[in-house]
Amino acid sequence: MKDSNMTDFNGSGLMSLIDRLPDDVVKTNALSDAIRQADAANDAYWRLVFRFEYAWHMAFHDDPPKAIPIGAEFNSILKQYPDALPPEQKDRMHLVIMQVTVDPIAALPQIPISEWKQLMDEFYTLTERYQLGKRLYWWRMAQFWQYIDKEQAFEYFRKFWNSKRDKVSDCEACDVSHAIHMSLLIGDRQGADRYAKPLKNGRLFFCSDTPQLMWLAYLEDALRHGDLEKAHPLANKLYREGIRDKSDLNYLAAILHCWAYTDLDMALHQIGARLDWALSMWDQKKKYDFYKACWVCFHELAKKQDSISLPLSAQFPLYQTDSVYNSAELAEWFYTEAQKIAERFDARNGSDYFKQNLAQALIPQQ
Repeated sequence: MKDSNMTDFNGSGLMSLIDRLPDDVVKTNALSDAIRQADAANDAYWRLVFRFEYAWHMAFHDDPPKAIPIGAEFNSILKQYPDALPPEQKDRMHLVIMQVTVDPIAALPQIPISEWKQLMDEFYTLTERYQLGKRLYWWRMAQFWQYIDKEQAFEYFRKFWNSKRDKVSDCEACDVSHAIHMSLLIGDRQGADRYAKPLKNGRLFFCSDTPQLMWLAYLEDALRHGDLEKAHPLANKLYREGIRDKSDLNYLAAILHCWAYTDLDMALHQIGARLDWALSMWDQKKKYDFYKACWVCFHELAKKQDSISLPLSAQFPLYQTDSVYNSAELAEWFYTEAQKIAERFDARNGSDYFKQNLAQALIPQQ
């Protein structure tokens, strides 16, 4: 895309072209360029729209925390040009930008809870102003608190579930998947199965992340209980449908965790192919999940063989030009890195959730 100026800038034409692109780095670069062109043209409407599209793309197809700075820019421009967007579009975009700005904070232990609370207060104020988004708000509360106090998180989930749906709500299938996840988190398998029934029976429209979110919830629950018989078919389903881009790193982590015991060769192949995703990831929760799963894989490998030939990224701190690695050294590196992230999360959250999660990652074998 060529440089634009105020006389030849065509925001709608750019948007039409971008909409046809695949949801990958090509679209990321195109949206970045569109933002630059809109800024150069000083077109407030398209400066906001392209930032909204970029933040949405980061949240759902790339690395969600990268939406945070672009969301801050959106809010600054909107404050300067409050009438740049039509009212209904403004309401929806403002709330969704707030959502994708707040969501990743749960995955960034370097951001203190006080800052998260301040943003959540702003989010709540917006829901009051626009009379929209209470359901989104309560789910964000539940998401964050699941790492601090799961009973409190479930109370926030109840408020989410009992809030009315509106035009900024997640799709019904995603809402049901959230309900399954929260029920399993507190050990209510029967409740999870009740919520899951319409999804399993195909009575709800599937979005791009369902039924994958449901499978992930059941897979992680099976792994918590060491039930590999239930976990393995779920991992295989999730692999076939759920690994599309960097935003799916948490899906892959759960799959690798299972495959460490049921299909180690395939797990090791995926680590070699996807390690770059984790190394460059801002999202520390996804990185933690992936490193934890890699530790389990190499821990299991070290029981069988001392070394392995694996094409790991040149960015990997232990990179070897001959691609030969000591299995135990790989296990130690991934464990240490996962432990560092876990400690930062627990220190920020004032809990021991991640310490316990890491301690329970290895599944005893008969």
